[in-house]
Amino acid sequence: MTELNNFIIEQLKDEKFQKEYMNESLAEYINNGDFNAFFHSLELVIKSRDSISGFCTKAGIDRAMLYQIFHGERIPRVDTLAKILKTLGYTLQIA
Repeated sequence: MTELNNFIIEQLKDEKFQKEYMNESLAEYINNGDFNAFFHSLELVIKSRDSISGFCTKAGIDRAMLYQIFHGERIPRVDTLAKILKTLGYTLQIA
């Protein structure tokens, strides 16, 4: 993991920063369609809270599948994305 990622993970331990970071990442995804950047952001948020294995256990998601999503090798189904967001305590709203 890069120094920048480690720095961001430390910053993401602040819940307010974490929400702002994810809102910005989602807005960028909607604007430019960069799916991989959005899921990289989710990966960093998850790592700021828990291990990937621990998160997958809580979410009921296969760890290998989650890594495939993070590396752009797989696009998650809506129900998988919903599990990830719900486990993180997030909701999506249409505004």
